Amino acid sequence: MLGSVDRWLLLKINRDWTAPSLDALLPVLTDLHRVPWFLYGVGPALIALWLWKGQKRALRVLIVAAIAIGVGDFLSYRVIKPSVARLRPDRAGVAVILRAPARGTWTFPSNHAVNAAAAASVLSVAYPAGAYAFAGVAILIAYSRVYVGAHYPADVIGGLIIGVLLGWPWAVIMLRGDKGSRSSKKKRR
Repeated sequence: MLGSVDRWLLLKINRDWTAPSLDALLPVLTDLHRVPWFLYGVGPALIALWLWKGQKRALRVLIVAAIAIGVGDFLSYRVIKPSVARLRPDRAGVAVILRAPARGTWTFPSNHAVNAAAAASVLSVAYPAGAYAFAGVAILIAYSRVYVGAHYPADVIGGLIIGVLLGWPWAVIMLRGDKGSRSSKKKRR
Protein backbone atom coordinates (compact mmCIF):
# COMPACT_ATOMS: atom_id res chain seq x y z
CA MET A 1 0.00 0.00 0.00
CA LEU A 2 2.72 2.48 1.02
CA GLY A 3 4.73 1.62 -2.10
CA SER A 4 1.79 2.31 -4.40
CA VAL A 5 1.06 5.66 -2.71
CA ASP A 6 4.76 6.53 -2.97
CA ARG A 7 4.81 5.70 -6.67
CA TRP A 8 1.51 7.53 -7.33
CA LEU A 9 2.76 10.69 -5.59
CA LEU A 10 6.10 10.49 -7.46
CA LEU A 11 4.29 10.39 -10.80
CA LYS A 12 1.94 13.22 -9.79
CA ILE A 13 4.86 15.47 -8.80
CA ASN A 14 7.14 14.42 -11.67
CA ARG A 15 4.67 14.28 -14.56
CA ASP A 16 1.44 16.10 -13.65
CA TRP A 17 2.17 18.89 -11.17
CA THR A 18 4.71 20.61 -13.40
CA ALA A 19 5.26 24.05 -14.85
CA PRO A 20 7.81 25.50 -17.29
CA SER A 21 9.24 27.75 -14.56
CA LEU A 22 9.76 24.75 -12.26
CA ASP A 23 11.28 22.80 -15.17
CA ALA A 24 13.88 25.57 -15.43
CA LEU A 25 14.45 26.18 -11.70
CA LEU A 26 14.36 22.81 -9.93
CA PRO A 27 16.97 20.94 -12.02
CA VAL A 28 19.41 23.78 -11.29
CA LEU A 29 18.50 23.87 -7.59
CA THR A 30 18.82 20.10 -7.22
CA ASP A 31 22.40 20.17 -8.50
CA LEU A 32 23.43 23.68 -7.43
CA HIS A 33 26.57 22.20 -5.86
CA ARG A 34 27.68 21.20 -9.37
CA VAL A 35 26.92 24.48 -11.16
CA PRO A 36 30.27 26.24 -11.80
CA TRP A 37 29.05 29.83 -11.22
CA PHE A 38 27.71 28.79 -7.80
CA LEU A 39 30.46 26.34 -6.88
CA TYR A 40 33.35 28.70 -7.68
CA GLY A 41 31.70 32.12 -7.36
CA VAL A 42 28.50 32.74 -5.45
CA GLY A 43 28.86 29.93 -2.89
CA PRO A 44 32.39 30.80 -1.71
CA ALA A 45 31.54 34.53 -1.74
CA LEU A 46 28.52 33.95 0.50
CA ILE A 47 30.52 31.79 2.89
CA ALA A 48 33.34 34.35 2.99
CA LEU A 49 30.87 37.16 3.72
CA TRP A 50 29.20 35.10 6.45
CA LEU A 51 32.56 34.25 8.05
CA TRP A 52 33.72 37.87 7.80
CA LYS A 53 30.56 39.22 9.44
CA GLY A 54 30.08 36.39 11.95
CA GLN A 55 33.76 35.72 12.67
CA LYS A 56 34.47 32.97 15.23
CA ARG A 57 30.82 32.13 15.81
CA ALA A 58 30.15 31.69 12.09
CA LEU A 59 33.25 29.54 11.75
CA ARG A 60 32.07 27.36 14.63
CA VAL A 61 28.61 26.99 13.06
CA LEU A 62 30.18 26.20 9.68
CA ILE A 63 32.36 23.47 11.22
CA VAL A 64 29.40 21.93 13.08
CA ALA A 65 27.30 22.02 9.88
CA ALA A 66 30.12 20.44 7.87
CA ILE A 67 30.48 17.64 10.43
CA ALA A 68 26.71 17.01 10.54
CA ILE A 69 26.51 16.97 6.74
CA GLY A 70 29.58 14.74 6.43
CA VAL A 71 28.31 12.20 8.97
CA GLY A 72 24.83 12.22 7.41
CA ASP A 73 26.17 11.85 3.90
CA PHE A 74 28.49 9.01 4.89
CA LEU A 75 25.81 7.10 6.82
CA SER A 76 23.16 7.48 4.16
CA TYR A 77 25.42 6.74 1.18
CA ARG A 78 27.71 4.06 2.61
CA VAL A 79 25.49 2.35 5.20
CA ILE A 80 21.75 2.91 4.69
CA LYS A 81 21.49 2.95 0.88
CA PRO A 82 23.34 -0.35 0.34
CA SER A 83 21.40 -1.96 3.20
CA VAL A 84 17.98 -0.89 1.91
CA ALA A 85 18.99 -1.34 -1.78
CA ARG A 86 15.95 0.39 -3.23
CA LEU A 87 16.40 1.10 -6.95
CA ARG A 88 15.96 4.61 -8.32
CA PRO A 89 12.57 5.07 -10.02
CA ASP A 90 13.98 5.01 -13.57
CA ARG A 91 16.01 1.88 -12.81
CA ALA A 92 12.95 0.22 -11.28
CA GLY A 93 10.99 0.70 -14.49
CA VAL A 94 8.89 3.67 -13.35
CA ALA A 95 8.15 5.96 -16.30
CA VAL A 96 9.53 9.18 -14.80
CA ILE A 97 10.75 12.21 -16.69
CA LEU A 98 14.42 12.62 -15.75
CA ARG A 99 15.07 16.36 -15.57
CA ALA A 100 18.50 15.96 -13.98
CA PRO A 101 20.97 13.09 -13.97
CA ALA A 102 20.22 10.49 -11.30
CA ARG A 103 23.64 9.38 -10.12
CA GLY A 104 24.06 6.06 -8.41
CA THR A 105 21.81 3.05 -8.21
CA TRP A 106 20.17 3.29 -4.79
CA THR A 107 17.57 5.81 -3.78
CA PHE A 108 16.73 5.54 -0.05
CA PRO A 109 17.42 7.86 1.61
CA SER A 110 17.98 10.92 -0.54
CA ASN A 111 21.46 12.27 0.29
CA HIS A 112 20.34 15.71 -0.91
CA ALA A 113 17.53 15.65 1.67
CA VAL A 114 19.79 14.32 4.45
CA ASN A 115 22.42 16.99 3.79
CA ALA A 116 19.93 19.85 3.42
CA ALA A 117 18.08 18.88 6.61
CA ALA A 118 21.30 18.46 8.59
CA ALA A 119 22.49 21.90 7.47
CA ALA A 120 19.08 23.48 8.13
CA SER A 121 18.99 21.94 11.60
CA VAL A 122 22.41 23.29 12.54
CA LEU A 123 21.64 26.72 11.12
CA SER A 124 18.26 26.78 12.89
CA VAL A 125 19.88 26.09 16.26
CA ALA A 126 22.54 28.74 15.62
CA TYR A 127 20.19 31.32 14.09
CA PRO A 128 16.64 30.61 15.39
CA ALA A 129 15.14 33.64 13.63
CA GLY A 130 15.90 31.99 10.28
CA ALA A 131 14.60 28.53 11.18
CA TYR A 132 11.57 28.68 8.87
CA ALA A 133 13.68 29.89 5.95
CA PHE A 134 16.29 27.16 6.51
CA ALA A 135 13.56 24.50 6.75
CA GLY A 136 11.90 25.87 3.61
CA VAL A 137 15.11 25.62 1.60
CA ALA A 138 15.70 22.05 2.83
CA ILE A 139 12.14 21.05 1.89
CA LEU A 140 12.47 22.72 -1.53
CA ILE A 141 15.71 20.83 -2.20
CA ALA A 142 14.03 17.57 -1.14
CA TYR A 143 11.00 18.32 -3.33
CA SER A 144 13.30 19.04 -6.28
CA ARG A 145 14.66 15.49 -6.08
CA VAL A 146 11.17 14.05 -6.63
CA TYR A 147 10.32 16.65 -9.28
CA VAL A 148 13.40 15.78 -11.37
CA GLY A 149 12.59 12.05 -11.13
CA ALA A 150 15.58 10.97 -9.05
CA HIS A 151 13.72 9.89 -5.88
CA TYR A 152 10.42 8.67 -4.52
CA PRO A 153 8.68 10.93 -1.95
CA ALA A 154 9.47 8.43 0.85
CA ASP A 155 13.18 8.74 0.00
CA VAL A 156 13.18 12.48 0.61
CA ILE A 157 10.93 12.29 3.67
CA GLY A 158 13.25 9.67 5.15
CA GLY A 159 16.25 11.80 4.21
CA LEU A 160 14.78 14.88 5.88
CA ILE A 161 14.08 12.91 9.06
CA ILE A 162 17.58 11.42 9.13
CA GLY A 163 19.13 14.84 8.50
CA VAL A 164 17.19 16.42 11.36
CA LEU A 165 17.97 13.52 13.70
CA LEU A 166 21.68 13.92 12.94
CA GLY A 167 21.93 17.70 12.61
CA TRP A 168 19.75 19.02 15.39
CA PRO A 169 21.21 17.12 18.40
CA TRP A 170 24.74 17.61 17.06
CA ALA A 171 24.13 21.37 16.85
CA VAL A 172 22.55 21.57 20.31
CA ILE A 173 25.53 19.75 21.85
CA MET A 174 28.23 21.59 19.90
CA LEU A 175 26.69 25.06 19.98
CA ARG A 176 25.41 24.94 23.56
CA GLY A 177 25.98 28.29 25.19
CA ASP A 178 26.79 29.87 21.84
CA LYS A 179 25.61 33.48 21.62
CA GLY A 180 22.31 33.63 19.75
CA SER A 181 21.31 29.97 20.04
CA ARG A 182 18.14 28.92 21.86
CA SER A 183 20.05 27.07 24.55
CA SER A 184 22.02 30.19 25.54
CA LYS A 185 18.83 32.28 25.63
CA LYS A 186 17.26 29.79 28.03
CA LYS A 187 20.30 29.99 30.33
CA ARG A 188 20.04 33.79 30.55
CA ARG A 189 16.41 33.77 31.74
